[in-house]
Amino acid sequence: MTFFDLARRNVSRHWLRSILAVTGIVIGVIAIASMGILGNSIGLMFNDMVTDVGDTIVVSPAMSSGTTAFTERQVNDIARAAGSNRVIPFASTFDTVTVGETKSGAMIYAMP
Repeated sequence: MTFFDLARRNVSRHWLRSILAVTGIVIGVIAIASMGILGNSIGLMFNDMVTDVGDTIVVSPAMSSGTTAFTERQVNDIARAAGSNRVIPFASTFDTVTVGETKSGAMIYAMP
């Protein structure tokens, strides 16, 4: 019991130092927990960004054959192969023309 009596006596004598020590410990624990949560959130966000980009397939007409745009039949074939996924075929230019809409509601674009 001597140890607890000594601890109680020191806490009562130095109450400001004890309060400051407890406050510092609480702030430290909160700071470390917040940093861990922030790091985990950034990791999850990065994984979501990589997953979104990782499953993208770009389809463009063969430029070596002189083709600069998809035909209606090619766009339909691409949309059928993609299934319910979004389909945006494109060429080297940035002017898009809406070709149609798939059954799933995804818009199909082709470059002129």
